Amino acid sequence: MNQHGPVTPESIPPHVDPARVVDYDMFADHRYAEEGGLHNGLLRLAEEAGHGMFWTPRNGGHWFITDHELMFEAARTPELFSNQLMSVPPLPPELEPRLIPLNLDAPDHGKYRLPLMRAFSPDRMRALEPHIRAFAVELIEAVADKGSCDFCEAVSEPLPIVIFMKMMGLDLSRRAEFRVWTNQLLMPGFDDRTSAHRNITAMVAELTTERRAKRENDLVSWLLDSEIDGRPVDDEEMIAYCFLLFAAGLDTVANSMAFGMDHLAGDPALQDRLRAEPALIPEAVEEILRRYGVVLACRNVAQDGEFHGITLKSGERVTLMLPVGNLDPAAFPDPARFDIDRENKAHMTFNTGPHRCIGSHLARIELNVLFEEWLKRMPNVRRDPAKPSTYRAALILALATLPLVWDPA
Repeated sequence: MNQHGPVTPESIPPHVDPARVVDYDMFADHRYAEEGGLHNGLLRLAEEAGHGMFWTPRNGGHWFITDHELMFEAARTPELFSNQLMSVPPLPPELEPRLIPLNLDAPDHGKYRLPLMRAFSPDRMRALEPHIRAFAVELIEAVADKGSCDFCEAVSEPLPIVIFMKMMGLDLSRRAEFRVWTNQLLMPGFDDRTSAHRNITAMVAELTTERRAKRENDLVSWLLDSEIDGRPVDDEEMIAYCFLLFAAGLDTVANSMAFGMDHLAGDPALQDRLRAEPALIPEAVEEILRRYGVVLACRNVAQDGEFHGITLKSGERVTLMLPVGNLDPAAFPDPARFDIDRENKAHMTFNTGPHRCIGSHLARIELNVLFEEWLKRMPNVRRDPAKPSTYRAALILALATLPLVWDPA
């Protein structure tokens, strides 16, 4: 419904208060280009609409929440805001990706989440740090004497993606192919998303069959040896587990790295401070995660109801605008300001409530290691004035390219 045309009274459902209608297109909103980037565009959206809950007729029509406290509450109200259907624009139910445990609600969610919590425990993730650090150094030193690079291509994509592909036991030679699939999953077009769904499902089904025949030291084998309600995980459940791991592991951390480096490249004083005081890098990482959130979490209205006086109809999509929640002045004074000394950095980038990101421990390790090793080796890094960065807008925000220059040591 009305993906590209003007907003008209006919495009607004009868139960939606016209005062809550805001023309916002998550894939191609005009504010992104006009404000020079995704997060500045979202800041302007919140300034124009306010912090609350609104309806847009774009992309099939959906609600979106920009208020920090409303998001916090919605994420903890699965009886109204279910995870079972999560696509925008909506797909036919039979084509909705099954993502265990992401699109499960209580009580099933908890028992399927437990094996992943154990697999991504802090101790297990810390054990990976030497391998992450060695690979980060390898990638950085490969470009250090060149004086320029596309940071996304050279560092922020290969670092977390290769690490995760190794954890899953995926074929590293297919990294470029797999990235195409993850990008297609996030596009608005029906054909792109269904093609990606078909390709990913076939690949993880084959991987599951291989690991059933012969276990390896990887996540797939770990999950196959797990139990749900005292029984082994079946093939359908394994495909749903692997689909989620594939989609999340091959995208989100790479985007956080790129947005963080983009900020550092525009703030030489912060670079100098972190080089002089590397113990502050974890604080900088938390502020990067707050200021440049990357995930818009989608929910499905489970039943007709009301939420803070707003009438909701069963089946409607609701987007929790987590990056905008991190920019709510009621939660973070002067939210656009990047401040590593900020007292409250309790951001929502990893979501909140029962569906808080299982991979947050790994993400923080990778981000801290990257910036530690980069700042040790790379002087005077700045954005390339001749090559502006490019971005991708969807349910996951991304920089597609980030051209940097520096003076080689």
